Amino acid sequence: MKKIKITHVDQRVRTQKGLFGDGCYGSACNDECCVWGCDVDLAALELIEKHRELIEPLVGAKIEECFKTNLTEDEDYIGGSYRETAVRKEDGLCAFHLKGKRGCSLFYLWAVEGLPKTIVPTICRVYPVTWHRGRLFVDSPLRRSCKCKEKTPRGAKVPSLFETQEKEIMALFDIEEDE
Repeated sequence: MKKIKITHVDQRVRTQKGLFGDGCYGSACNDECCVWGCDVDLAALELIEKHRELIEPLVGAKIEECFKTNLTEDEDYIGGSYRETAVRKEDGLCAFHLKGKRGCSLFYLWAVEGLPKTIVPTICRVYPVTWHRGRLFVDSPLRRSCKCKEKTPRGAKVPSLFETQEKEIMALFDIEEDE
C-alpha cells in the first residue's frame, strides 16, 4: 500500500491532548464527528463492496445509497481515489453509522467481526487528526464533546494526539517533515 506523503506536521498534532482511556468508544460524544460523513478511500471502498452483505443490514440501506459522489481521483487518498458518503436525513449521521445504535458499522465489523482494519476509511482511523496536500493537522473546530477535549482525570498524564494515534499515522502516512 502506497502511503500518503506528509511534508509538514502542525505542532498542535503533537500538543493537543489525545484520545486517552478507551479512545472514541470511551467517549460521551454521541458520535458527533459522524454528522459530516466521510471520504472513503479506495482500499476501504473495495472492502465495503466485498462485504456489502454484512454492512447493508447494519445500516439499513444498499451500499449504493450510502454515497453522494462517484469515485474521484485524488492522490491525497490511499489508492489514489475516494467517494464521499451520504448523511442520512432521518438522523443526520453518516450513512455507515449503525442504524439506531451508537457507533460505526465499519468500525464494528473490524473490531467485533474481525474484518481487516482497512475497511474503516483512513480519515476515520486517524480522526481528529486529518491531512490535506502534505500537511497533517488537527481537525478544527473539534466537536465540543470529543474525547480529546474531555477533562483529564486528576494526576493523569495524557499523551498527545500524535502519541495516541501514532500507530495509524505511521501506517498510513509517509512523514518527511521539512525542518
